[in-house]
Amino acid sequence: MFKTWKVARLDGDRTTDRGRRTMIQTTMGLMTAAALGNSAAAQSSEEPGADRRARGLEALRAVGGGDVSRNLDPLSPDLSTLLVEHAYGDVMGRPGLPLKTRELINVAVITALGTARPALRFHIAGMLETGWSPREVVETLLHSVVYGGFPFALDAMLLARDVFAERGVTVETGTGRPDGDDWVLGVEQLLKTGGDDAGAFVRRVIEGSGPSPDLDRLTVEFAHGEIWNRPGLALKDRELATLAMVIAIGNLDSTVRFHVEACLRTGWTRAEITELLIQMPVYIGWPQALTAVAPALDVIAKVEAGGLAAPSLSGEAVATLRSQSEPDDARFNRGVSAMAATSQVSGEGVVDAFRDIAPDLGRYIVEFAYGEVFSRPGLDLKWRELATVAALTARGTAADETPLKVHVEAALNTGATKQEVTEAILHMLPYAGFSRVQAAMAVATQFFSDQ
Repeated sequence: MFKTWKVARLDGDRTTDRGRRTMIQTTMGLMTAAALGNSAAAQSSEEPGADRRARGLEALRAVGGGDVSRNLDPLSPDLSTLLVEHAYGDVMGRPGLPLKTRELINVAVITALGTARPALRFHIAGMLETGWSPREVVETLLHSVVYGGFPFALDAMLLARDVFAERGVTVETGTGRPDGDDWVLGVEQLLKTGGDDAGAFVRRVIEGSGPSPDLDRLTVEFAHGEIWNRPGLALKDRELATLAMVIAIGNLDSTVRFHVEACLRTGWTRAEITELLIQMPVYIGWPQALTAVAPALDVIAKVEAGGLAAPSLSGEAVATLRSQSEPDDARFNRGVSAMAATSQVSGEGVVDAFRDIAPDLGRYIVEFAYGEVFSRPGLDLKWRELATVAALTARGTAADETPLKVHVEAALNTGATKQEVTEAILHMLPYAGFSRVQAAMAVATQFFSDQ
């Protein structure tokens, strides 16, 4: 009798604890909505007698997941309960955004983080399940080049290739590059979404008064002229995906402000932006998600007080002041030479590697990474390669492992010694910590051994 009562009491305690955790998590979500002044979103989605588990399972099935929580049960039934009831029942099942839009946000966030391959694979499939076309999935991943860099975009594209193959899905592989002058396209896009903040930036680029004029030029020509104008994903969807990415990266208050305003300019409402913020903690945690609330509030208050002012600059007038710095083919040819000198691979080979899913991605690697950056005169190729080894060590994700091997080899090809490569990795100890440095050293050591 005593043993039975004790077990029942423990089960009751676990149920009570789970209830408290759920109440706290739900309350924090409502606090986020309330902080943003969104009274509709601040209302709990919980109705009397509502079955949160049923709602969560319904959302999971809609993205093709079935009851994936069963995979967590051997570790902790409570963990699977939180996944289904909180992440999907309380958040993904909220009515403020369609599940299709929520899947775009999920893929954008996880791609920018570069740290969760199984989840990214799951949500790439989820985008297809909720109505996105294969081309729109590819464009979402390619868009992350601007915010997460090439290694994360490349890794995500390989996962997408696997998902498409498993489902017998084909993707149209013609070029998605925009027609026109990259400078003109970039200025027009910036002024369309950024208002006077973008206008001030464009003036700085024209005057060459920023700390790095070439960085400013590439921001206009490559990021906003080339990537943002690709036709495969609507501008409105690019903006919401971008806001999710920059929040996920963290500590980018001014960039968050810029893209909150840009979301409002492209048609997203305050309530919908609030829903994005409520969804973010599921993937990046509460501390980081909450840092975006104050910048978002600042922008929303400004816009509600004074409206969305038209930029003082005319895109057409500004665009006539200069043009794209050089033809794409010139960058490509310079990139081919840089790749041959470092990695000793063919530029066309890089393009061909993604021709079945995203041929423009390979072209961008050659043109932008090698034609624009590696070909700059300020550092020789050896030191650029050692710097790249250090950077990949510091980031230290699984998505960086293959690029790290490529650049360890390239450093040796350009005259670095094994000791110099080792020192570039060791130098990251104070900045990246022992775990990342040990992982990078294991990659380099294995490469040295294979040679």
